Amino acid sequence: MFLKALMQWIHVGSVVLMIGGFFFLRAVLLPIANRSSDPAALISSALRRFSHIVWTALLTVLISGLYNFISFFRTARADASVDPITSDYSLYIFVIGIKFFIVFLIFTLAIFLTFPYPVFEVYQKRPAPWLNLTIILGLIVIFLSAYLRRLG
Repeated sequence: MFLKALMQWIHVGSVVLMIGGFFFLRAVLLPIANRSSDPAALISSALRRFSHIVWTALLTVLISGLYNFISFFRTARADASVDPITSDYSLYIFVIGIKFFIVFLIFTLAIFLTFPYPVFEVYQKRPAPWLNLTIILGLIVIFLSAYLRRLG
């Protein structure tokens, strides 16, 4: 039971830290950077420093999410063996599928925004719309997670 709670805490904490960091960059740092003499350098520097947090959060979200996913389906399988009629998880599976797709989009945007590779400079030089999209998708994922907690 302790491990389940710990993994849930790591999972939620990592998501909140990452999405909160993107929100900070968009709502606080970008407006300040746009008033500076060299906004591109400031934004680039901030994204580079933030990348360590993002990559750590992505890794912990992936590991803890996989643990939570396996743990849920072990419980669901045990429930289905006891009472297969009341153990319908089709809505849960549908919603988690949507959540996984959105998480994949967030991971992709996080890579585009923080990975120091020349092909991603297009996204890193004008990060505002991509940060907006990442934040919106992150908030949707947090909502879907809360919804799934009530389903399971």
